[in-house]
Amino acid sequence: MGITMGMDEMTDVRKTDTTPRSWFRTARFFKNEGKWFFNTREGTTEGPYWELTEAENKLQEYIKIMNSGFMPKDSMLSLEPR
Repeated sequence: MGITMGMDEMTDVRKTDTTPRSWFRTARFFKNEGKWFFNTREGTTEGPYWELTEAENKLQEYIKIMNSGFMPKDSMLSLEPR
C-alpha cells in the first residue's frame, strides 16, 4: 500500500510560451492502493487505472482532447464518469 510518485523534467515549449525553458512535473502519475492515477494541468486527478500503461494511454487521450480546441482551458474534463 502507499503512494508511488515520480519526477520528470520537460524541456518542451507550450503553445503559450515565448521562450523555451525547463518545466518540472512532480508526480504526473502516481500509484495509490495498487491503482494508477494521473494529475492534469487543469487540476483534476484521473483514475483509477489498473496498469500504468492504461493511465499513460488515458493521459494521451486527455491531452488530445484538451489540445483540440473544443474544450475550454478551464474545463474540469474527466475521462471517467464521476
